[in-house]
Amino acid sequence: MSMPSGVSIAEECLTAFSTLRSRRGTSKPIFIIYKITDDRSTVVVEESSSEQDYEVFLQKLYSAGGPRYAVYDVEFDLREDGKRCRTVFISWVPNDTPVKLCMIYASTKEQLKNALDVKLSIHADSLDEVEWKTMLSVASGGKCL
Repeated sequence: MSMPSGVSIAEECLTAFSTLRSRRGTSKPIFIIYKITDDRSTVVVEESSSEQDYEVFLQKLYSAGGPRYAVYDVEFDLREDGKRCRTVFISWVPNDTPVKLCMIYASTKEQLKNALDVKLSIHADSLDEVEWKTMLSVASGGKCL
């Protein structure tokens, strides 16, 4: 799938996301981290994990050494309305990212988000913008703060 930015989405991105959406149990992925290849031609899966600890996810995102996209399945409890799970798309572009790379990630973001059909999203350039409380608020529509 080719995009206006000239970057294509590898089929593995859609397959991994489909697995996240459809699988149940302990082997179900909780998050997927995507990256644009070094030659800036394709979005690929960097990692898919069933790790439950949100801090592990944050560390992987932060230590990636550059911009990334990610999807994270956020589970939350609305008490009387029961438990819910919503997928949040994250565009991670650290402050020190070179301008050209920022532009490539920005111009590719919407196409990937649309290909995955994810409605909720966060754009972050620092870790405080993807704290757990922010993710919970976005996923729950502000009902969990």
